[in-house]
This record gives sequence, structure tokens and C-alpha cells, in this order.
Amino acid sequence: MSTACSAQDFVYRLDPEPGVRYKGAMTMETRSQTRTQGMDIEMIMTVHMDHDVVFEAVADDTVIVRYTTTAASAEMGGMPGLDQAPFDLNDLYQGMVGVTFTMVMTRDGEMVEFDGLDSMMEAMLDRMDAPDEIRAMTSLFLEENFGEEQMKQMIGQDGLSMPDHPVAIGDTWTNSVSALGIEFGTTYTLADRSDGSATIEAAGTLSDSDNAGFNLPGAPNMPGVEMKFENLSGALESSYELDEATGLTVAYNTNMTMNTDMVMEMPQVDGQSIDAPSMSMSISTETTTSGTLSRAP
Repeated sequence: MSTACSAQDFVYRLDPEPGVRYKGAMTMETRSQTRTQGMDIEMIMTVHMDHDVVFEAVADDTVIVRYTTTAASAEMGGMPGLDQAPFDLNDLYQGMVGVTFTMVMTRDGEMVEFDGLDSMMEAMLDRMDAPDEIRAMTSLFLEENFGEEQMKQMIGQDGLSMPDHPVAIGDTWTNSVSALGIEFGTTYTLADRSDGSATIEAAGTLSDSDNAGFNLPGAPNMPGVEMKFENLSGALESSYELDEATGLTVAYNTNMTMNTDMVMEMPQVDGQSIDAPSMSMSISTETTTSGTLSRAP
């Protein structure tokens, strides 16, 4: 992300210095609580990643960003039976080390290309010594948990959207996107400018606007079982610090809460309809993400 200063207004432009090496770091913690049939199950997952980052200006209107993962770790706890999982989560994340992601962004901050996911998933699967059935299940887990939106959160600016016009301190702008059947609406505010830095604050909501059900990344697919998520609500609060000389987001913090119901039905088994009641559970999650970007020594 980049900015420039014109008179007293803040004007957005991606303009990093080509070839300069940066160090990036990201930590994401997700706490979830699931309630089903009178039981409460709590789980916590923490992910940390470090990156080498290099920007390459390729045209007046686009910039290439290359992220190479230099360290990765993951820890999960709280839920009974995690020690019986068919793979070690931290070991899988170690497979990301050395993988390079390439992003092409416009000068106004929009991502137009993202490459490197296939190589990353192959590297992670190569770390597994397991039967083909387990590898296939893990491959599905990776595909649904490391999509483009998830990777943008882990290595990018975590959802920052900039205005296409000059703004002054106190001005606001909005952005609305839909992903996985979930509607995200966010209002951004230019909160402050001082000592060459700009502070942007964001507040938003999550909703399942048409109540038609939606899918979440990582939800397993089970033969004979139909599963969907409904009645979603949530909130998002973020703060970003931008360097006005380069426009890069040098620090950010995000907190997102989400509540939803998961409904599972078994309409048929082996092609035969069965009369079985549906099963539902309520899920509440809170995800905090923080990141930094600075010149490499």
C-alpha cells in the first residue's frame, strides 16, 4: 500500500522503492467455542509467519511484490483428541518455509494477480508420511484453508482498502465485498497524520445477507452429509499505520468476531433416503491478527 501528500490532503498511491528488501512478520490467533447438544468445546490456534519482501516496479500502473516465507509455526490446543490428528499442524506449516508468493498490485492498491499457492501446498504435502487417504484429506484441508483470501490476510495488509480520491483527517470511505457467501461491509477513517505516518482506522460488520447458507474454509466434506452455515453475524475493528514516504503499511492490528450456526443433515446413505434428524451447533470465533513490515538491516 502506498500514499503521497498533495497539499493538505492524503492521496493514495503504491510507490515503494524497487529492489529494497524488507522483513515482514504476522501473528494470527483464533479462539473458537462450539456448543452442541449441551456440550461446549473450545479451541485456540496460533499461527506466526516471517517473510522476506521485495517490491519490483514493472510499469507505471503496477508493482510486483515477492514474499518468501523464512519462518512459520502453528499451534493448536483446547479441543480433545487433537493429539490423534492425522497430521502435525506445525509440521505442515514448516513446509511453507522457502516458498515464494508473487502478487501483482496496481498503484491504487488493488491485487490483480496472486501466484504460489500450488507450490506451497505441494511443499506442505511432501512433509507427510501417511496413506493416500490421509494425504487426500489433508490436501482438501489445505485447499480450503489456504485460498487466496486467507493468504492475503496472512501475508498482505489484512483487508485494507484505500479511497480513490484525496482525503483529509476525519474523512471516511466505505468498502463492501462478498466472499464464500459472506458479506463484509467496512468503514475506514483517516484518523491522524504525523511525522510522515498516516493512521487509518476501520470498523465493519459481517453478515449472511440472504440467509441462504454459506461455506466456511476448512469445513470437512463427509459423504452422505449436507452441511451449511447460517445466521451469521460479526464485527471487525482494525488499525493501520502507513509510511507516507513509501506508502507501505508498516504495522496493522485487526480483531474480528463471528457467530454462526452450523446445520448438518443426512438426506441419504448409499443412495437411499433415511429419516434422521438434523444436527446443529453454534460457533463463536474471535480472530486477532497483527503484522509489521520494516526495512531489512
